[in-house]
Amino acid sequence: MSGLPPTAVVGCLLDVSGSMHEALEAGHPNEGASKRLHAVLRAILKLAQAEQQHNPNARIFVGVFGLDTDKGCPPVADLCGAADVLLKNFDNERSGHDLLIARANNQKLSHITRYIKEKITDHEAHIINAHLDQHPEQVKQFIDAIPSEKTVEGAKKGSQGIGILAGAAIGFALSPTTAGLSVPLGLGALGGYAVGKDCGDRMEDGAVEKSTALQLARHICGEWLAGFTTLTPRPIDDVIHLLKQLQERSEAGKDDEKVGAGSSTLLDTFRRYMYGRTPMKAALTQALSAFNKCLDAEHRVLVLVSDGLSTDGDPLRLARDLQQAKVSIATVYLTSNRTGAPRRLYYQPVEVWGSGQRILFRMATRVAGVAHPIPVLTSVGWEVPSDGEVALYATVPTSVVLDEFCSLLLSARFGSADALLDVVGRISQDSYINDKHVLTCRNPSNQRESATCYAHATAAVVHMALLRIVGRKDENPSIEKVRKRIEDSFPSRPGGRNTKEVLKAATSWFPPLKFCQVNEDEARQAVLRRRPVLATFHLSKPGWDEFHKQFKEREGPLTEPLTALSRAQMAAHRSLPSDGGHAVVLTTCNPTSLTFLNSWGGNWGNHGSFSIENHTVLELDGVYGKYSMNFYDVYWLESDLDPIERRAYNAKVDEEVRRRTAQFPSILELHARCPHCDKDASLAKFKGDIRQVQCPHCTQSFTPEPGHLMKALDAR
Repeated sequence: MSGLPPTAVVGCLLDVSGSMHEALEAGHPNEGASKRLHAVLRAILKLAQAEQQHNPNARIFVGVFGLDTDKGCPPVADLCGAADVLLKNFDNERSGHDLLIARANNQKLSHITRYIKEKITDHEAHIINAHLDQHPEQVKQFIDAIPSEKTVEGAKKGSQGIGILAGAAIGFALSPTTAGLSVPLGLGALGGYAVGKDCGDRMEDGAVEKSTALQLARHICGEWLAGFTTLTPRPIDDVIHLLKQLQERSEAGKDDEKVGAGSSTLLDTFRRYMYGRTPMKAALTQALSAFNKCLDAEHRVLVLVSDGLSTDGDPLRLARDLQQAKVSIATVYLTSNRTGAPRRLYYQPVEVWGSGQRILFRMATRVAGVAHPIPVLTSVGWEVPSDGEVALYATVPTSVVLDEFCSLLLSARFGSADALLDVVGRISQDSYINDKHVLTCRNPSNQRESATCYAHATAAVVHMALLRIVGRKDENPSIEKVRKRIEDSFPSRPGGRNTKEVLKAATSWFPPLKFCQVNEDEARQAVLRRRPVLATFHLSKPGWDEFHKQFKEREGPLTEPLTALSRAQMAAHRSLPSDGGHAVVLTTCNPTSLTFLNSWGGNWGNHGSFSIENHTVLELDGVYGKYSMNFYDVYWLESDLDPIERRAYNAKVDEEVRRRTAQFPSILELHARCPHCDKDASLAKFKGDIRQVQCPHCTQSFTPEPGHLMKALDAR
């Protein structure tokens, strides 16, 4: 497998600069201080695990930038490379001091044991020992630089002798009287010995402090990360193994019973080199070079965790270079500020955002609101803009939100609506329903010369809404059957029919269907959640002429899509009297247009559909009265389903969840939270089904919310 060219490359960049200190070290009642660095690495591990299920031959790199260059660190470092070296040197039973002391004892240099513990921290000892393992050619140089026991002892004894003589002289001088008090000569000599010993110890300490060995050790500690300045895409299995070890060692380091009282976490070793300036451009340059090493990889994703405050210039040009290299960029603004909406996606920046947030937002790749993972995020409570397009950007105030966002990013496969669209909740049904919608839109009905648009549009939305009910007790009627029933009850007549009245009757015929009138924003939200929306409008005679001119019936195939009808084109026709209304079905939306399914056949418009800039394009106003465009959301509630339908729905969701978890086992490693004890657990540890879930911590049961249905899976 490793000999094959990678099919995917995933990069993660973590900002550890000084401006990120508060965000990375922020405390929380359920999130102790300094745990966020662990949380970020845990999120990166989940990204890698999710990608592994799609592409076992993928490559991944993890870089940190913002290290303290004043300590000799490079501006950007390969975290996996550095971790690999440290982990190979790590010993569960021994601290860094113990490892370096063992190396000294092997070289018969046990006399420096005391100074290893006094002059070098445990973190530094780990690094020195790891560096010597990595560079065996420097071991002799290091050993030769250590002062011999004879040299140290000689310096110590000589200085002690001088100190004792000086102390004795002081004692003799003080012995007759001191301020009227008699001082014994022996006591003065003892004081002279103490002075001499202290002097000897100081001379010994000075000899070690000035030794070439200690200078070399400190040089290694200051610049050891300089050996990891290149971001290298590694086999994903290797990276997952490294990140797991890094997490395990870091967590285990907090438990003295597991690893010994002298141990420390590996992340603490990295932390002392953090919080420098923010060379974001340098980091993106390195990332671009890493992606260019795998030019054959079709899938390329970069996840950037930062506050956006670059200190080496504007990073936007490099972000554009990455996107031109077909790299999708997801940006995470990590903050300690918990105000505002933490679970929200954006189409436009928010007025109160600072410059860092705006930069990260502008760097993020834009995706359609119906593309994965957007529907999944909406199912777990994320707000999605109605524009129909979002930036892959999130403001993350807690590690829980970070986990939630990152866990779904790569499992979602950016831009692919069919990859894991049915992972959670009703999204599994929406995937199926969306396919049926597409089939309906590809075969538009044709009312021909009859004035029955109300029947065609209403029949379409009723049919689409009924398709959402899995295992419906009554047979789902075809569009043709629904339309005939409408036409029988509401036959065509001059001036048409009131579409709202027709829709009211039709939904009453097919329980549990409901409808409500909504505005454009609410209509967009319904469409983004794959619900059918009926729309009506009126135009003047010149307005209809302009409409027909823009979207006309053709005889041959459509060579290129017709553009959206603009408000400017219709402006001159808005204040004229109505020359008739029309009913259509809203099917899709994006930031600049709304698209509707018409009932004039597949050779009309864009294969039976047409687009407008917004709802105001098809409206009338002025002295002849106002005709607004109206939208009607058609839906049903799960609580209104028949028991048979509910069982069929539950069974379908169970089936889809199990099928997807078999296909992508990493889904079971995602975490969910119990509403009773507020503790996390992996999905695999929850017992039950989609109707009742039992927490593995408190054993209490609860009904899972939409979007958390996968908690119900009993993987055992």
